[in-house]
Amino acid sequence: MAEKTPLILVPMGFSEQSILALDQALVFAKAMKASVLLLVVNNNDIHLREIFGVKDRKEDIHDKLKERLDAIAKERSAASGISIETMLAEGVVYEEIDRVSKEKDVSLVIMGTNGKPQNLKKRFIGSNAFRTVTLVEPPVITIKGVRNIKSIETIIFPLVLDRRSKEKVGPALHYARLFGAKIKVVSVLIEEDKEKILRANLKQVETFIRDHGIECSSDIIIPTKGTKGVVRNTLNYAYENHGDLMIITEDSKDRDFTDFFIGTDVQAMIYHSEIPVMSITPSEVKWAAMWEGI
Repeated sequence: MAEKTPLILVPMGFSEQSILALDQALVFAKAMKASVLLLVVNNNDIHLREIFGVKDRKEDIHDKLKERLDAIAKERSAASGISIETMLAEGVVYEEIDRVSKEKDVSLVIMGTNGKPQNLKKRFIGSNAFRTVTLVEPPVITIKGVRNIKSIETIIFPLVLDRRSKEKVGPALHYARLFGAKIKVVSVLIEEDKEKILRANLKQVETFIRDHGIECSSDIIIPTKGTKGVVRNTLNYAYENHGDLMIITEDSKDRDFTDFFIGTDVQAMIYHSEIPVMSITPSEVKWAAMWEGI
């Protein structure tokens, strides 16, 4: 039986960030030997109507969306040699991304983000990008479009002391192997009295990765007086060390209600990172098998 071709889902809103997300998806598609599915969700959004110069909210823009989507797919597919399909759906953006990812058994979602919402209402509700990250099963890469990658040579892998670190190394190993990349494991010291434990934890993870054939180094960040918290220190480290991709992981069982409304380090990473961020919520069922035997 032939092995199933991986599928990368790229939600398309025709913004600059979503076009850049498609270009970045083609980099991953080449390494993964994957095809790409471009998805537009027609939710009668004013932004989409402005793009096509349509002011009447009753006018159906379905055909215009499909025509533009197909044109982008044809042009990018011809230039890259990657198979690109298109799909049009209607409904709530992040809910449709979740539905399609299940229906099509998607391996990876790559989407653009405009950054941190500016008004309180949008911040409370949450961006489509963050809601997608917290909802869908496959890994989600968010692209802000500031530092665009042509290849992945360095993966930044932040660790938090109170999480089961070794269980979360699998995704980093998987993508490091795909791209022939090295991994830099990093952690920000928050409590001074735990520095010894943190260093031991980092070294253990570094050794584990090296033992599986991936070049790896580990660093601990000790914030100086006046420097900001975990997210800013981690991002600065990623830029200084020429990171091409950051992989952050979170257990769904550890989330509570406030994560979806007030914001977490995951949300801050998505909003502020200038490099692509891969957010993974390891599943004990579907994704566990992917990391076995590594």
